[in-house]
Amino acid sequence: MNIPVHMNIPVRSEEEQLHFFKQCYNCYLEAGKVTKCHRFYYDIAGTIICLEFAGDSMIGILTPAIEHLEVEEAENPDCTIHIWDSETTGIEMVPPPCEKAHFTDRGDIWGFNSKRVKTAFHWSEFSVNVMDMKSNCGVYWVNKPNQLPYWVYSSPLRTMFNWWMEKDGGQLLHAAAVGTDEGAVLVTGKGGVGKSTTALACLNAGMNYLADDYLIVKNKPVPTVFTLYNTGKLNRGEKTKFQNLRKFAGPLIQDDQEKDVLFFYPGLKNQIVKSLPIKAILEPQVKHKSKTSFKNISYWQIQRAVSFTTMSQLPGVGQHTHDFINTLCSSVPSYRLEPGTNIEEVPKAISKFIKNPDSFITPAEPAPLEQERPLISIIIPVFNGGKFLKNAINNILSQNYPAIEIIVVNDGSTDNTEEVIHNLPIDVRYFKQENIGPSSARNWGIKDASGEFIAFLDVDDQWPDNNLEFLLNELINNPEQDIVRGRAQLFKTGSDGEREYLGDPKESYLYYIGGGLYRKSVFEKVGLFDPNLLYGEDTDWYNRAKEMKIPIKWLDELTLFVQRHGKNMTEGKNILELNQLKTFKKILDRDRQREQPERLLKQEVK
Repeated sequence: MNIPVHMNIPVRSEEEQLHFFKQCYNCYLEAGKVTKCHRFYYDIAGTIICLEFAGDSMIGILTPAIEHLEVEEAENPDCTIHIWDSETTGIEMVPPPCEKAHFTDRGDIWGFNSKRVKTAFHWSEFSVNVMDMKSNCGVYWVNKPNQLPYWVYSSPLRTMFNWWMEKDGGQLLHAAAVGTDEGAVLVTGKGGVGKSTTALACLNAGMNYLADDYLIVKNKPVPTVFTLYNTGKLNRGEKTKFQNLRKFAGPLIQDDQEKDVLFFYPGLKNQIVKSLPIKAILEPQVKHKSKTSFKNISYWQIQRAVSFTTMSQLPGVGQHTHDFINTLCSSVPSYRLEPGTNIEEVPKAISKFIKNPDSFITPAEPAPLEQERPLISIIIPVFNGGKFLKNAINNILSQNYPAIEIIVVNDGSTDNTEEVIHNLPIDVRYFKQENIGPSSARNWGIKDASGEFIAFLDVDDQWPDNNLEFLLNELINNPEQDIVRGRAQLFKTGSDGEREYLGDPKESYLYYIGGGLYRKSVFEKVGLFDPNLLYGEDTDWYNRAKEMKIPIKWLDELTLFVQRHGKNMTEGKNILELNQLKTFKKILDRDRQREQPERLLKQEVK
């Protein structure tokens, strides 16, 4: 998906966002007039949610996965979600409230940040999601129901459910959960580590089942997991695992569908439990050993595992989500699960572990409260920088700052960049666009960032040791500042692999983007980087920030190493090519625009 990103994206007022919600709700009411409305009620994590459908086209898509939670009609549900589509009702959705450039990959809409009104647009299902948190009322719309991807059948309305759960003290998490009557374990980790295999093996062995993919957690009064969907997924065509579970597979939705969606209600209703206390969090790691074992894992390692896919998939996540996950991970012991080669033995080991975890291993110490750190989103634009990328990632990890989200935006590389990304040792959020420049790549990262703070690192640059912690402490200790930054040291790598430093940092270019740490909110004030500038976008952005009197703390410290290797984008460019004259002209143009109202006012006075 390649969306041009504009420089200035206005922040919409709460009144504007509420107006859009009311427009969507009025469209639903019109849809309800031309077709019959159907209501279904569900007990979700101790709250009653009503799904109200205009027509019946969406019922068979959205309700089977939550059928196990259906209850009798409730007079005053806690939350109501109104659902409709245009194809069968003939009622069109109102026009988008913004340009395409405002939409993010995750579903957020840049500039729509009201605490009262939640708004999201999902490209993959082409759905509009809006909710008024004051009236506890939501609207969900799609254009054509038969074009929804198969995962909507497996985990429907997860954005809407997450917004509601956040208000009720809960959080959707991307994890599996299984257990015994004594409690449950959460099983988390990136795709392919064995999360679903572990959950389905336990279900197949007769254990209690809560989730294979998405679930709800509440931290109070004690950490507890709640079931949300009665589904599971198995790779299509795979003949070796859990053949007896395939009888629960739903109909094929797409010809190229990667996985079968399994519906375990009502067939396995006695194993699906509504909630269990959480005894531990497990991250599987296949070691090809015969015996299943459990090993200590660091607090921050499990925190990252729990956070990554949750925060990359759910709109509206942010520092509050990060804090919720921190609280959970510091309240519950965490372990690495190394499943044995005999999959049938894994459920037995987990059952014994739940009953007496101390007999397996001593729990890792939870992180003290003072170790909790705010989330920093690190954005790396890369064009044909595959040979540098692994070093850049290692440099980020060597910072030893625990709460990071790494976003890599591939700006149309033609080298092995994509292969390197897919083989990195850690999870990164990865986006790919046509080769339209680093400004657009950085802008994509900014819009999709989850962190309260943002850092940038060009793929061939490096940070000094402890740079992130140092810059963050400066911002935390100076809450009035929006940016903190230092100086850059140029270097090249000699034939012996040693760094050769070039010039004096005090005389280096002032505005290297990677030399600072930024509050995410500053980009709502100043705007994004100008996508029309292939060079000089950093100068232009800082010029705009200075004109707006954005508080910037300048440090006489080294905060960035800039590598010169002969293939830098700016190598050999003259003053015209580097857009220095163009950025200066932009300053003059903005000055004239500001002066024009004053001149007109003086003319009127005369």
